[in-house]
Amino acid sequence: MHDRRVPAPSRYSVTFDEAEALLVSAPQFGDSSTRADLWDGLHRYLDVFLDLEDIYAEVLAGLSLIHRLWLGGSFVSTKLDPRNIDTTVLIDVRAERAVRGKPGSKWLTSAFQSRDSMREKYGVSPLRIGYRPVAHIFEPQRFTPEEQTYFTQREVWDDWWQRRRLADQKDRSPSEQSAAPARGYLEVRL
Repeated sequence: MHDRRVPAPSRYSVTFDEAEALLVSAPQFGDSSTRADLWDGLHRYLDVFLDLEDIYAEVLAGLSLIHRLWLGGSFVSTKLDPRNIDTTVLIDVRAERAVRGKPGSKWLTSAFQSRDSMREKYGVSPLRIGYRPVAHIFEPQRFTPEEQTYFTQREVWDDWWQRRRLADQKDRSPSEQSAAPARGYLEVRL
């Protein structure tokens, strides 16, 4: 831990079970009144994606809808009772396109339309990044507009999850003063 309350700046790769062990089951959270319920809500939220993967396994041909899950905010701190789980969901656009228009696929849009309703229903505050594998990363002149969007979104949220809001700042929006990496977040492999 960087300052005992948040991880040191970086993106830490963990499995889903490791994330649960760190953020829910750890002895320091034994008295938490919110963490276990929030984790159950995250499970329910993710289950909708996993159910779609099961239903359309043949069409997906081995692709997963969720490439990775980034967890940040107060849930990835020593705060005993966070109010929600802030997450960025990296959706594999190839898988998304394969199931678009099929029964149940509206979830791929509604899961991100209203963060407030997802927070109320699941305790999750989700953001979406359209993940796409890019082979020619050292040749940015070859990036398609979709690839440029992907890299921009990925870097924006990577930057955001490593910032800390400044306590003495009235406007808690991102600022130059809060731009330096000051905390870490988890990248969860499902």
